[in-house]
Amino acid sequence: SENPSVLPSGTPSAIPTYADCGMSVEDRRNRMTDTLLTVSDPSVLLTPGTPQFNARNWLLELDTFKSCPQDTLFVQRYVLAVFYFSTRGDSWRQCNAPSDFSDTIEIEQANSDCTIMSNGYDPHRVSTIQGLDAWLSSSHECSWGGLACDSTTSRVDRIEFENNGLAGTLPFELQELTDLRFLIAEEGRTTGSIPSEYGTLSNLIVMDLNYNHLTGVLPEEIYRMSNLAQLDLNDNFLSGTISSSIGEFQDLRLLQIDKNLFSGTIPDTIGLLEKLEILDMFGNLFEGAMPNSICQNRDIQGGSITDLTVNCDEFCFPKVECTVPECCTRCPFW
Repeated sequence: SENPSVLPSGTPSAIPTYADCGMSVEDRRNRMTDTLLTVSDPSVLLTPGTPQFNARNWLLELDTFKSCPQDTLFVQRYVLAVFYFSTRGDSWRQCNAPSDFSDTIEIEQANSDCTIMSNGYDPHRVSTIQGLDAWLSSSHECSWGGLACDSTTSRVDRIEFENNGLAGTLPFELQELTDLRFLIAEEGRTTGSIPSEYGTLSNLIVMDLNYNHLTGVLPEEIYRMSNLAQLDLNDNFLSGTISSSIGEFQDLRLLQIDKNLFSGTIPDTIGLLEKLEILDMFGNLFEGAMPNSICQNRDIQGGSITDLTVNCDEFCFPKVECTVPECCTRCPFW
């Protein structure tokens, strides 16, 4: 947001840092587990060693915040813990969890080592709160570095990490963060595929996962994110074709899928994206001709696209044919 507020360690929030759940330890465990079974499959939630099992164990046994089953945001806290374990948070460059969750000195040291703020540009200027605490610390999750939450609802609005050593895989449980608008996890070592479940994130406006090791195809469900304005997936190992459903991204302004393994032809429905400004597709395996609908949307034709890169140079292979030479830029060196 334009004027985000920082939520420092120990700052009170709508969710208390300690709560008496009004039930036995066993009842608390059972009720929370029952709820989490609606979020994660039993095969991962109840299997030792999985990110989901580790997140549940931390939430029930180690987290001094003491969430209760009736807390409206305890699932959010669990999902973020899954994200931490799934992306190997113990190897992050910053904001790692304290080594001892009950040692105040360890917690203070971990917090002091976290300087990542989630304060990127927000065209809608939503009021958010941000923190600089270590992940899995005893503070409210909105206090953790790299996160921003809506200042009214305390629901996660933004996850933002750049070159922080994220590895592992992206957990499908992020689909539970229904208010999420920014998912930025770039310049890491993240592997695996983009979960199809992310297609339910209808409020997402930025998905920036470039410079990782992602593989697989772009799920058809992703094209359902009707508010997406930026899809930045360059420098991965993504493959398959680009669906004609990409024309549904009516708010898309930036599409960077260069330096991947995408193949097939370029969908003519991209030409329907009247707000698209940046279109980078070079360094893939696309073939065929550049659709006239895209060329007609170039700025030189009075359209919106100011930058278009694709393998159209005679030295590029495979090559995309441009019947309108001024439509396509030359294949950049890479």
